Amino acid sequence: MRSFRSLLLKRIATRLPGLSVLRLRLHRHLAEVDSVSRHSHSFGQLLCYLSTGGTLELGRECHDVAAGTLAWIPAGRAHSFREHPSRRPLCLAIDLRMSPQPPLKVTTLNHSEAARIRHRISELGRLKDPASIESRFLASASALAILDVEFRALGLLPREAAPVPAIIQKFQSLAANPSLFHLGIEALCDRLGQNPDYLNRLFKRQTGLTLRQQRDASRIEHCKKALMRGGPIGRAAEESGFEDSNYFSRWFRIQTGMTPSAFVGLRPAKDSKK
Repeated sequence: MRSFRSLLLKRIATRLPGLSVLRLRLHRHLAEVDSVSRHSHSFGQLLCYLSTGGTLELGRECHDVAAGTLAWIPAGRAHSFREHPSRRPLCLAIDLRMSPQPPLKVTTLNHSEAARIRHRISELGRLKDPASIESRFLASASALAILDVEFRALGLLPREAAPVPAIIQKFQSLAANPSLFHLGIEALCDRLGQNPDYLNRLFKRQTGLTLRQQRDASRIEHCKKALMRGGPIGRAAEESGFEDSNYFSRWFRIQTGMTPSAFVGLRPAKDSKK
């Protein structure tokens, strides 16, 4: 008895140097079957779970399956699956041969990666004539696009940097604007119409910096440029939004580990080498 019902089956037969994509299948486990017995394949397999529901067993390793779980199972590697009693997982399987063959690996897709794969699957589901040249071409293109996402998630290709949200880009722009250096963090957030606590959490998660750290990083770069242009340190402090040059000197030393005058002293030494 079969363990699952196929919702989509595409025979891809696409070849690239070191890679042959055999087929793509989207299936859901049957209600009356609570496990898939231990088995292996003559080809490698990428399993991408699009919903929660069970445990993937890879020898002595057991991995709880959640939406976004992605596993690369090399050819000949035995594996099995135990379903959750109340859930039937939806699984995208891509069968392929690779040379050289990467080792077993399990990871989790982020929200953006999972969304891109779902979009490609929906495109495949809308193909009308599977036998037509157009459909075969589009199926191959979609399969390769899915592989691109999955290979990057598994570390087989460089992982793409997550896109920076527009609200963060706007804050970075405001933080780097010298005419706004006199404004505090809360005032900058007000200009964006955002709660400072919420924006700070979002910014830290996305960039690893707090709003204040980003503001200080932008400000210190402006300070360095102002100091390197020459002139009194007080003028550089004023251009950088500091009314008190003594406070500016203390702040600059905390940020860079040297006083403004020591930093300025580096300029002639660099110029003399030219």
